[in-house]
Amino acid sequence: MKTQTHELVVNWHITEACNYVCRYCFAKWDKQGKELLHSSENIQVLMGEISKLPEILNRKQGADFRSIRLNLVGGEPFLYRRQVMQIIKAAQAYGFSLSAITNGSLLDDELVALIARHFAVIGFSVDSLNGSTNLKIGRKSSKQAMQSDEVLANIQAIKALNPAIGIKINTVVNSLNYRENLHQFIADVQPEKWKIFKMLPMVTEDLSISDEQFHEFLNCHDDFRRIISSEDNDEMVHSYLMIDPLGRFFQNDLTLCGGYVYSRPIHECDVENALDEVLFDTGKFKTRYVPITHPLAA
Repeated sequence: MKTQTHELVVNWHITEACNYVCRYCFAKWDKQGKELLHSSENIQVLMGEISKLPEILNRKQGADFRSIRLNLVGGEPFLYRRQVMQIIKAAQAYGFSLSAITNGSLLDDELVALIARHFAVIGFSVDSLNGSTNLKIGRKSSKQAMQSDEVLANIQAIKALNPAIGIKINTVVNSLNYRENLHQFIADVQPEKWKIFKMLPMVTEDLSISDEQFHEFLNCHDDFRRIISSEDNDEMVHSYLMIDPLGRFFQNDLTLCGGYVYSRPIHECDVENALDEVLFDTGKFKTRYVPITHPLAA
């Protein structure tokens, strides 16, 4: 799974709702209305506006985007499978490819088949293999911690139906897991990409770590360097094109109460005007897709 820099990835956080309660989750927005995914009409309008983004960014920032991948994020996007199906149909009508990030806990045979059929990439959020650590992080539903063996089984089922699908693992490094060894899990999953984030203190400083602790985790897993994409806090800012559940562009801003700056809703003011109201750096975006080099790499 290689993302070319001519593919623009648009991250739509379709809902804040989630069945997990991760303590450092940044999916907390200044909500002043109904989430857009509950309106078929607004979904259609938003897809049409998103389709204009490559031309706008090519013209204004000298980019060379030729296609769009719509990445569905939450919360937990698969809480709303009917609405996700509507989004899939609308996105595919505009020629978008699709990906999603999930905690995997809600997957059943129906969702496994849907993902295998319609998605180019599927990502799973896995911070720890330890049940006690997951409970402390909040990767739990009621009192049931995330089960890494269930995630692995779902990945294998998806790959059996669609061997070409890209598999990605997302890991947030924090004070509870920075010394944990995930070698066996990553070796079993064999993802095309492993995104490793330093915990971003958007909601709380709790569980935050130093740069040294972050690099301790990276160094421990250095033998996976060919698939690792690591991001510290600075690298994350302005390098993602993100839409919140109300259909607004948003970007991180730690100087503001709530941690975000928002545009007006895209489906109300048109995408070019909304994009002008936030910062998005195509140069920083592209650096996230440059192959990682390492002095020890062959």
